[in-house]
Amino acid sequence: MDKIIGFSDDELLLKILTYLPTKDSVRTSVLSKQWKFLWMRVPKLEYDDTNLYYRIHQCICKGDSTRADSLLSESQRMWSFIDKSLALHRSPVMESLCLALRNEPFQPKDITSWVELAVSRSVRELSIDFYRLHGKSKALLPSSLYTCKSLVTLKLQNHVLVDVPHVVRLPSLKTLHLRDLPYADEGSLQRLLSSSPVLEDLFVHRITGDKVKKLAVTIPSLLSLSLDVIDGCVIDTPCLKYFKVKDYSRNSSYLVVNMPKLEEAEIRVFEFRYIKKLLKAVTSVKRLSLHLVSHVEEVVYGDDMDFVFNELMNLKLDTYRAYWSKLLFSLIKGSPKLRDLTFHEQYVRDGMDTMVCWKQLTSVPQCLLSSLQTFKWRGYDVSMEGKDMAKYVLRNSCRLKTARLLTGSVLDPQKKIEMIKELELCSRASTTCNLVLG
Repeated sequence: MDKIIGFSDDELLLKILTYLPTKDSVRTSVLSKQWKFLWMRVPKLEYDDTNLYYRIHQCICKGDSTRADSLLSESQRMWSFIDKSLALHRSPVMESLCLALRNEPFQPKDITSWVELAVSRSVRELSIDFYRLHGKSKALLPSSLYTCKSLVTLKLQNHVLVDVPHVVRLPSLKTLHLRDLPYADEGSLQRLLSSSPVLEDLFVHRITGDKVKKLAVTIPSLLSLSLDVIDGCVIDTPCLKYFKVKDYSRNSSYLVVNMPKLEEAEIRVFEFRYIKKLLKAVTSVKRLSLHLVSHVEEVVYGDDMDFVFNELMNLKLDTYRAYWSKLLFSLIKGSPKLRDLTFHEQYVRDGMDTMVCWKQLTSVPQCLLSSLQTFKWRGYDVSMEGKDMAKYVLRNSCRLKTARLLTGSVLDPQKKIEMIKELELCSRASTTCNLVLG
């Protein structure tokens, strides 16, 4: 064994160890003298007790206290293993440290101590997911983290208290993901963002009562932004290429100042007036995904519905008990280069949305005449309006290559057969269109 291993240098062996779970890389120390201390120099460390946590709670739910106690002892051994292996770690630079810890042996002070050690090792990527049932205790990150020059990626989740000091500087941070976190005060999140001058990827998923009143994202370097917003936001991101927003609250407000380079957007917003405001800010996109939920008719069908998307090539529209026809026609009409169209309706009743009479339309949008190549329509509980829209697209799309028209499983079988026959007999502008029905 030693002879074979002797042909490989330490760098190659370290590379191999980085692909193993941390626990397994430590076990290799018994293979030979060459392997004995090698694991201490592995630059990527990952410790995750999530699976153990769910196994313990499964035993508790079943009333198997003996097995639960045994698993808790295993969790205690894991705590000891993490504490010792981190203390013995000798890599001059820690490429990444991932901690996903949920069981009782792990305390907030442990997270603080281990993160402090990672900072002293010039950590580049740090991921912390610390969870306590009902949020009884929260892990506090050491102040040294907020001035870590080497940190490139920071991902925090659950019961990690974000308490950002007034002296903060993260000159290398490019990726920041914050999910379901409490913040010490209203200014903590804002200080964190404003002190990351080269940030490129930002993900923020907020929770109610997190102490952040309104989020302002003013980051010149940002390329990707994903927000799950509670109270609205201000966005000024001149280099942004990808934008995703999800907000089902009724009291949010948005001010989008600058997104001229945007290429892709996904918008899930409850109130239609916010969708209109956001759509006017993302007109440069090539790919757009919209999700409409339970809109009020008088709000949807107000004025100011003209949108121009000169670069849009891919449009996906999902509706759930929503009014959609006027918006969809406006988007098709204002997108002369549209190539792919996907429409999915759920729980939309016949007669619910009659603002566009697809049967009587005499004008044909430019994209149907010259660019649309694929059309996918799926009706979970098909409405008459949805069917008429599908037939309108088939009748007028001159360059259509593929049309997939699928009905939902809840549809009455006889009604489904009749609808498939009707769509199959529908005239098509494109003689080369491959029609898939189901």
